Amino acid sequence: MLSAESYSKDRPIFEREILTHLRNGDRRQLGFKYICHLVDDFEHQGPNGTHVCLVFELMGETMRSFGAWFKESRIPYSYMRRFTTQLLVALDFAHDHKVIHTGEFWASSSQTSYLSGANKYIDIKSDNIFVKFRDRSLIESGYLVHVAIPRQDRTEKRYTPVQSAPLRRYYFDKTDFTRVAEFDIALGDWGVSSWATQHLTERIQPVALRAPEVLIEAPWDKTTDWWNLGALLLELHCAVRMFDGRVPPDGQYELREHVAEIVDMFGSFPKELLERGNQELVRSIFDDEGMPKDVPPVNGPPLASEGFMPGLKQGARDEFASFLEVMMKINPAERLSTEGLLAHPWVGVRAEIF
Repeated sequence: MLSAESYSKDRPIFEREILTHLRNGDRRQLGFKYICHLVDDFEHQGPNGTHVCLVFELMGETMRSFGAWFKESRIPYSYMRRFTTQLLVALDFAHDHKVIHTGEFWASSSQTSYLSGANKYIDIKSDNIFVKFRDRSLIESGYLVHVAIPRQDRTEKRYTPVQSAPLRRYYFDKTDFTRVAEFDIALGDWGVSSWATQHLTERIQPVALRAPEVLIEAPWDKTTDWWNLGALLLELHCAVRMFDGRVPPDGQYELREHVAEIVDMFGSFPKELLERGNQELVRSIFDDEGMPKDVPPVNGPPLASEGFMPGLKQGARDEFASFLEVMMKINPAERLSTEGLLAHPWVGVRAEIF
C-alpha cells in the first residue's frame, strides 16, 4: 500500500503506471520473466485519504537474505553469473519499453541514513531483487497450513497485522536441496523509476552509488542503470562496497571525496562529460585534466585485488574486474550495450539459462 499523498499533485510517482506498462509489454522478450510484475491494483479509502494498493506476484527471499545462505555472505561465482544475466535482460526489457530503473536495487524502508547538508547517503541493501520460488505449491502445502492468517474485524479501529515469517524452508522440497544454482530472480521496486522521456526527478540513485553524470548534474539516460548494477554486483559477489564518499573523522559524505574515489578506480572524467554538467559545480571540483582539485590522492588498491575481491583466485578477479570496467565507464557513451555485456567472458551466457 502506498501512502495517501504518493499520487497527489505535490508528490508525483510513476510506479503504478510503469508497472502496468511493463506488465503489458512483450512477453516474448527474455527479460519479461525476470521482473516482479504487478498482478492487480486497487484504491482504498482510509482516514488519511485514498491509498493506492499494488498486488504483486508471490515473492520470498531477497538477494540480501539469500546471500546469507553462503559462507561470508558471498554469493558463489556460478550463481552470480546466472543472476547477472537475468538482471541484464530484465533491465534491457525495461529500457526497450522506455523505462529506467534509476538504481534503487538496494534501498529499503529500514535504511540507515547519514545526512550531510542536502545529501543523503543510503545504506546499500539488495532488498529489491527477489529470488523466485521454484515450486510455489510448497507455500500452499506448508506455509499456509502452518501459519495462521488473522481475520480482520472492520469495526476495530486498528487492523491486526500479519506476522512476518521466514520462507526459506519452503524453497526446497525435502528430498532435494541440491538445486540452489537453478533459482531465478525478479527485479522489483519500480517506485522511483522514470520514463526515459519524462523523469520523475533529476536527482536519482543512492548518493554513494550515483553515476558520474548524475554527480555532476549532467543529463542522464538508461546507461545510469549499468553503473549501479556494476557496483551492486561487487557487493553481492564479494561483500565489498565500491564507493562511499565519506571522510574522517565523522564519516560525513563529501562529493569531492566520492569523485576522487571514482577517478582512482576508473580514471579522469572526460572533457565531453564535464562540459555537459553543472559548470559551477564542475569548476569547483575538477581541474583542466578532469581530475579532482584540493583532495589528496586516494591510492586505493586495484579493482582486481584482494582488497576488493577477497576469496577469489587472481584469474577470476581479473575477469570479473574486466566486466565491471566495461559496464562502469565514466563516460556514459562508452558503456557497452546489453548485447556487449552478455558477450563478455565473465558472464558466459548459455542457452539453457533461458
